[in-house]
Amino acid sequence: KSGVSAITLREDDELVSVCLVKDEPMILLTKGGMGIKINSMEVGATSRTTIGVKGITMKEDDEVVVAIPVRHDTDQLAIFTSLGLAKKFKSDELPIQKKAGKGLICYKPTTTSGTVASAVLVSDEDNLLICGDKSGICISATEIPSLSRSSLGNQVIKGSNLLSVSKV
Repeated sequence: KSGVSAITLREDDELVSVCLVKDEPMILLTKGGMGIKINSMEVGATSRTTIGVKGITMKEDDEVVVAIPVRHDTDQLAIFTSLGLAKKFKSDELPIQKKAGKGLICYKPTTTSGTVASAVLVSDEDNLLICGDKSGICISATEIPSLSRSSLGNQVIKGSNLLSVSKV
């Protein structure tokens, strides 16, 4: 009640990610596996209470799960599914596109792999905390396989629905 409004959300919309950016590309990734890299300079400043601008054009049943600023061109995009699979690929495999584009396929969800639940940009020195609804695990980024954008990935956490991934 006493807070300051930062954004206006439409009915059935929700805020999934907040990050600070400064003149750097951003990757938006959807649960359906589509990803787009846009130039953050393309997103003009608006007032606090506006809805914002469209970053990616999605299918009707899709939704954005993460927005990540690209701070280092050498980082890899590590993608994690709801059923505990993971893979990574070079972030430069996603070319910079205009905002509101459809993006490129970064993951092809199946009933056995699950939908995209989270993603982070990693380098080999990073460690990740992966939390599921029943268990959690801390792994090195080197343990995530480097695969193509169309591959499924390997199991990194078992018996849990993935809830979050963060660098530690």
